[in-house]
Amino acid sequence: MRRSETFVTRRRQAIVRLLEERESASVAELAERFDVSSLTIRRDLDSLEGQGMVTRQYGRVSLVDELGRPSGSRRVLAKKAIAAEAAHHVANGDAIFVNASSTALEIIESITAQDVSIITNNSKVMLLKGPLSQTVLLTGGNAMPPRTSLTGELTMDVIGRYHAAKCFMGCSGISAEGGLTSNTMPECAVDALMLAHSREHFVLLDSSKLGQVYTYPIAGIAEAHTVITDDGATDEQVRALREAGVREVIRVATSMPEVV
Repeated sequence: MRRSETFVTRRRQAIVRLLEERESASVAELAERFDVSSLTIRRDLDSLEGQGMVTRQYGRVSLVDELGRPSGSRRVLAKKAIAAEAAHHVANGDAIFVNASSTALEIIESITAQDVSIITNNSKVMLLKGPLSQTVLLTGGNAMPPRTSLTGELTMDVIGRYHAAKCFMGCSGISAEGGLTSNTMPECAVDALMLAHSREHFVLLDSSKLGQVYTYPIAGIAEAHTVITDDGATDEQVRALREAGVREVIRVATSMPEVV
């Protein structure tokens, strides 16, 4: 039985790799490629879709990221794992800020704490599958499609009215020298205000962003109280962040779960 389960896991990993190369495929194409029935492929896709790794539209399947575009499997897995770990740090009764990062947004559906209030400038919160158990306040503000962030005077005014227990934030890069940085200027002021109006700061980002510095500064490295990243982060990168003032760095595993 164990051998069969391992074979299924490997086939699903192979499906993900194939979708990275081809961007999309039909059930019939996958069944022919892996020499299994269409029913078997549909079971595989049900599992991958349940993990948030693929989406199906018009008879075809593709990998997804926050905007529904093809994305690498490791990035998808890292995002899910990081968000799941972050959700464990939300306590009953917390009010939290969640910025426009897709990884930060992922935590909302993973939160199990009760009586949680969420204040966010991520317009994609409207597309989450309901019903949600949390109270969600969407700030409003200026929209800049295709980005899902809301920015500007209205956004800042709404955030400035509240003080949260915790802030969960993603950014373009983090480094000992550059602190938290972004490649999008309007979001920086919003992110900085969220940090200023919260007590505990959680920075969520995959390991490819460690050591990266972008044009627009958000905050110094000491404002990142806890960094949650994936197991691609090296011991040297973790040590550099801690020595620069980060209190805790958590690395989560990103391997695809085996069949149970």
